Amino acid sequence: MAAAVTDPTILLPGGALTRAGKVGFSTLRSASALGGAAALGTAAQESILQGTQEIRPMSESALAVGGSAILGGLIGAGASKFFNKVEWDRVSKSLEADLAGEVPNPAEVTDIIVSRMQSAGAAAVNDLKLDDLGIGGPKAAEVVARATAAARLNPGIQTMFSPSLKVREVYTRMVDNPVYTAMNMEGKSLGADVENLVKQYERGAMAQWLSSSRQLFRDARKAGYQGTRSEFYQAVSKAGRRGDVDLGGNGFITRAAQEARSTIFDPLLERAKALKLLPEDVKTTTAASYVTRLWNRQKLIGEEDRFRDIARRYFREQIGKMPDGEGPDFVSKADMDDYIEDVVTSVFNNLTGRGKGDIPEWLVPVKRGPLKERTFNIPDELVEEFLENDMELILRRYSRTMAAEVELAEKFGRADMKDQFEEIARDYTELRKKAKTPKERAKLAAAEVRDIKNLTAFRDMIRGTYRASDEGSEWSKITRAALTWNYIRLLGGVTLASLTDAARLVGVHGVRATMREALPGLVKGIKAAKINRADAKALGAVTERVLQSRLASLADLQDPYRYGSKFERYLSNTSNLFTKATGLGWWNDTMKMMASVMTQNRMMRNALNYAGAGAREKAYMAYLGIDEDMAQRIAGQFRKHGIEEDGIYGANVGDWDDDLAGRAWGAALNKDVDRTIITKGVADTPLWMKSNWGKLIMQFKSFGMASHQRVLIAGLQERPHRLAEQMVFATAIGMMISYLKYAERGDMDEADRLVNNPGLWIANGLDRTGILSSAFEISNTVEKLGLPVGIMSGAQALAGDEDRGGSASRYASRNKLGAVLGPSAGLFEDLATIAQQIGAGDLKKSGANAVIRQLPGATLPGVRSAIHIGLKPAFADAVD
Repeated sequence: MAAAVTDPTILLPGGALTRAGKVGFSTLRSASALGGAAALGTAAQESILQGTQEIRPMSESALAVGGSAILGGLIGAGASKFFNKVEWDRVSKSLEADLAGEVPNPAEVTDIIVSRMQSAGAAAVNDLKLDDLGIGGPKAAEVVARATAAARLNPGIQTMFSPSLKVREVYTRMVDNPVYTAMNMEGKSLGADVENLVKQYERGAMAQWLSSSRQLFRDARKAGYQGTRSEFYQAVSKAGRRGDVDLGGNGFITRAAQEARSTIFDPLLERAKALKLLPEDVKTTTAASYVTRLWNRQKLIGEEDRFRDIARRYFREQIGKMPDGEGPDFVSKADMDDYIEDVVTSVFNNLTGRGKGDIPEWLVPVKRGPLKERTFNIPDELVEEFLENDMELILRRYSRTMAAEVELAEKFGRADMKDQFEEIARDYTELRKKAKTPKERAKLAAAEVRDIKNLTAFRDMIRGTYRASDEGSEWSKITRAALTWNYIRLLGGVTLASLTDAARLVGVHGVRATMREALPGLVKGIKAAKINRADAKALGAVTERVLQSRLASLADLQDPYRYGSKFERYLSNTSNLFTKATGLGWWNDTMKMMASVMTQNRMMRNALNYAGAGAREKAYMAYLGIDEDMAQRIAGQFRKHGIEEDGIYGANVGDWDDDLAGRAWGAALNKDVDRTIITKGVADTPLWMKSNWGKLIMQFKSFGMASHQRVLIAGLQERPHRLAEQMVFATAIGMMISYLKYAERGDMDEADRLVNNPGLWIANGLDRTGILSSAFEISNTVEKLGLPVGIMSGAQALAGDEDRGGSASRYASRNKLGAVLGPSAGLFEDLATIAQQIGAGDLKKSGANAVIRQLPGATLPGVRSAIHIGLKPAFADAVD
């Protein structure tokens, strides 16, 4: 007994937990944490016994180790199912290093431990059932979700009805799923999803650097700098390639380059190196320069011959430097020249988007020959003229693509998710084996194709590579130009139309919390409130005035992270200026700041008293990716670093020493704020809407698509009475908006019609809430075509309105073709109307409105009133 008590290996489990924590694994919160620790203790004991008992078989030791792992796994709850291949490799190396010098055969013992831990994790995966990842909550939510999937309105909702458990699991862990799963309703979660984890870099870190660099530019101008902001950012990028020092000695440029490195480049680079994402031939000393490259596709295409000459010389030098025995075995110089030409072509196609479009251009392009698995790691100075030198553009692209690569690899082992797709294929194979009829097997085959297509698209959209090879086409350029033009001529009044966002605070958090926390949290000067607001900005929840990304997403504008010609960038800059003029950035940030204050307060209250939280609040936390264990870790960090004053919680996330808890908190905050103030996710609209034709036809309608699941379905799952409260509040605001929209354009006859016909007015207000967006889109289009059926007509009949000729105020400025085929098609109808009426010398109200719709900025607040009340009558008189 004394020997057993004094056995030093008895102390190993706790030590193993400590070591794992230092490495940064999620082991501490998994079954395998305790299971692996127990196995490690047993393995050490068995190794000693193997060394002292020559006749003791290895199988007996393996069984002992495995038994301890399984027992420990049961005690620890078996969450090792969330480990990916990279994490398992790191666990193996860490264990083997710990056992080195302690046991005779550390490699063999490590293999046994890890295999048993993986077995325990696999057993835990089997505990997850198909229904766990289905639609949770009341039956009404499932009915609406099934109808949505059947109508193919939302690929994410479709995926939640997949017959494959693996598909549902991958979807939940990768994508910002806007609705509750059944396991969420029980307080269980698969953790933070990749899409929301990426936002902490793509929006949070990026906005932080942009705000700082813009202030540095203003300071530089005051100090005598004569260049434009574009020239300033070009100088910053060149300094970044030269040790983060401006060769001209400008301290402001140097500081901006250094902040880019410390805020965005280095944090992602270190994680990428730890996950082995960088190609093997990229040395640490040159990796930072390498991964910050953003190639200028227009310059590459325009000067292809000169670029090819530079690339040929580089690859020829690389072949000449190869060690003896590894060198090429070409039969002749011509053979080598042909090989180099193939490599150069491969590189050129990859850099210009002509190659495989689902991988970033910095991944390995060479697939065969002596340069196989090598990258185009050419020194910057040789190709700097072919690189983008605008640091803002470089960082926007880098923060999105590299963050996606890192988070996908962290979550799934590989950014391309090859292992997961193989598991899905095996899952469907088993399902087809169990199918009883050819019809069932055919249905499963079709479901597999659809699921793979959807998941692949979601992955590529998160990585920023979806349809990458198509985006460089002339048709895509025309499409982007048309979308931007439609935006600056039609969406000036978007801020007034967005006032219904205020009702979302009530729908998500309730009336009492909104009155108690929203506005006070926004304006209070106490320390906790300041920390709360600072965290919201740093984590990416409140960045609209800097990045202007929400409206760009909802209006389907040009992706700011893609390449483009000078004309496309001019249009992009014009749209940015237009957005500032609308005031939407200010409104978005105000609403998102209120939402973030309420979300952080609610999450922290639950985390600090998780045991006392109600079932609905535990479901809310699980929906955001926070289970009981993560809640405890968050609470521990808050007690060490946070502060609470007057009911406001300042988490002070920047000082947390638990990186995993910090990222989980940030992902949860982004998820809740983006579904409160509707911000479209990658799975919110059908894939066909991502095509050029889809964008043109469905422009400005993606908000309704996103609102359908983020408001209606999720609202039915949570507290239905809050959804009803939101509907009443938002309808009242919508009624006000409808009246003001008519008054703004001087159309008081239509404004008075609303007042005199309550059914029409209420229906217009309900239309603007976004709660029944899909139904109203169909109804408004039908009524615009002149058919006597629809929600407006029905509401007027139900209310007994005297005047039954009213219509949707939201569709007042759309013509028939535009209502059906989008604003780009409506443009052609407008031009035809203008030409016909002016040619006949009889400009009617419809013709005058068609002319006004072509004026950029004509819908901006104030400008619209001036044009409709002052300019339009004068214009009509001039034509007469």
